[in-house]
Amino acid sequence: YFGTNFRATAKPSAAARKYVARVEEVANNSPHLLVAHMYTRYLGDLFGGQMMGGMARRSLGLAAGRGTAFYDFGGIPDTKAFISEWYGSLNALDLTAAQKQDVVDEGNLVFALNIEVFEELGGNPVQAVWKLVTSQFREALGLK
Repeated sequence: YFGTNFRATAKPSAAARKYVARVEEVANNSPHLLVAHMYTRYLGDLFGGQMMGGMARRSLGLAAGRGTAFYDFGGIPDTKAFISEWYGSLNALDLTAAQKQDVVDEGNLVFALNIEVFEELGGNPVQAVWKLVTSQFREALGLK
């Protein structure tokens, strides 16, 4: 979107820097919480990528496919199978009940951080989608 010299011209927003700082903190201090970031970014984008990509394109006035390639999951030919396998891997993690709750709590924080990023872009994610996604996540972790 910003061309080949994007690193020199495109600077992360305040919300994006805050999000990156959280990922770095979690990676260094509580790596099991990265599951929440994976879930939100990868599965969240896979579930709602078309909607989010469209919102980003409209908010930024982008042509189709420009600047939103991260919403293209062409490398996943069978979305349902991928998600099923991911949930299977999630369920196989050896986490305590407290760690599972921490992952859910981190997921809520990740969503709030993502809302800040989208609000800076002039968009507003649909919270009903998040409630659906988090309820599935809690269920996959065996939490109610």
